[in-house]
Amino acid sequence: MGRGSRSWQPDLDDDGELCDMDVSGWIRTEFRSANLGDKRLTDRLVQLGDELGSSPAESIPTACEDWASTKATYRFCDNENVEPNEILSAHKQAQRSRVSQLDELVIVSDTTELVFPRHPSKDGLGDIGNSEMDLEGVKVHSTIGIHPQTHRMTGVLDQQALIEDQQADKKYETNGKSEPIPLESEQEKWARGDRQARNWLADDVRPLFVHDRGADAFAFYTDVVEEIENAGFIVRANQNRRIWTENDESGKLFDWSSDLAEQGRKTIEIQQASGREARTAELSIATGTCELRAPRNNPDQDGSVAVNVVRVDEIGETDDPIQWVLLTTESVEEFNETLTVIDYYGLRWRIEDWHKVLKSGCNIEERQLQTWERMEVLLSLYSVIAWKVLELRELARGETSTAPDVLLSEAERAVLETKFPELQDQNGKAYAVSVAKLGGYLDRGSNPPPGWETMWKGLQKLRMWAEGYELGAE
Repeated sequence: MGRGSRSWQPDLDDDGELCDMDVSGWIRTEFRSANLGDKRLTDRLVQLGDELGSSPAESIPTACEDWASTKATYRFCDNENVEPNEILSAHKQAQRSRVSQLDELVIVSDTTELVFPRHPSKDGLGDIGNSEMDLEGVKVHSTIGIHPQTHRMTGVLDQQALIEDQQADKKYETNGKSEPIPLESEQEKWARGDRQARNWLADDVRPLFVHDRGADAFAFYTDVVEEIENAGFIVRANQNRRIWTENDESGKLFDWSSDLAEQGRKTIEIQQASGREARTAELSIATGTCELRAPRNNPDQDGSVAVNVVRVDEIGETDDPIQWVLLTTESVEEFNETLTVIDYYGLRWRIEDWHKVLKSGCNIEERQLQTWERMEVLLSLYSVIAWKVLELRELARGETSTAPDVLLSEAERAVLETKFPELQDQNGKAYAVSVAKLGGYLDRGSNPPPGWETMWKGLQKLRMWAEGYELGAE
């Protein structure tokens, strides 16, 4: 979308629906139902979705282009009537259409830390360091939805900004501009996020909670099984828990699972990342059933919870091999059912991709607003923007047919068609791959699908060219 559109007014069709559906237009539709108590604030939120969504990596003054718009953005973040939860509520309302036809939704949660190196004196931060490092920042625990068939992220379902005062031994959720909510422990974040997701979902859509080792708590399992109707979980075990085996014998989870009979094997490709070389991994997969026993050190917990167990061990790798023990409510009687459990657990990495986009693609830690209270408003905005940047990558990777006018503006399509004449009459995936090519993607048969960073570089270049195209057309 060209920069000349900053005095943006929505283009509506005969039914009053938005018909401008380029990438920043997608972001606008996520915010238009926000109830901020004043239509002018909602209009400003929608315009911010356009401005910041069109240039998420840029500073606020650069994205807004002039001082008046920049100042209005700062005033918006400072307004007492603008609550981060309401911004996400609008996004959740727009998200309903993406999940309404599903029988099941995969729900993933995770925590990331935000630090602000360019503005470390920001008011309202907490302690996220340790005994060796004094560091201030915020822990953000987010819950997202993932489509179980397409594996695409449907959006953000819940977000908690967690502050810890280590000297006073206090933890609390900042809760936007309302009163902070004290927390007995950081473990509460998992249950709170899951319950928000369950309460938002329609009753006929089953939630399947997929979490990493941080959620491995006996209270979590009893809560899902006993308190949340029609729900399931897949959690990677973190503790060598006391168990009852199928023979009513006592044992320890990791020790017992290491002796389970192999159900089958699977080969997966592990991509290069963080100093790790790409490799082909052969996995030995075993399954069983046991009962997790309540921990001894908590007198408020008793009884046991029956779970199925999937043990995954990489064969022949001695340097940091894959080794998972997955606890689940899902059936693992047949090998194809077990493979589905493993595939669903693999969807957990989608939230880590989203965190990377939020930090690197949207530069959330570079924002220099003076207080966390204002930053939390900006975080809710960029959380939705980061989802759409990630969605752009998924369109380039996906197999489903998407019209190019859903992905790009008319000017952007015209520029791409000039650069790549073979795009005529192609679907949205072909256009998305062409965007990636502008960002350096080689599109050779041996290349993996384009990543979000390549997509974003290409989109930034395309928008600059489209701006020149629009100026020339005028």
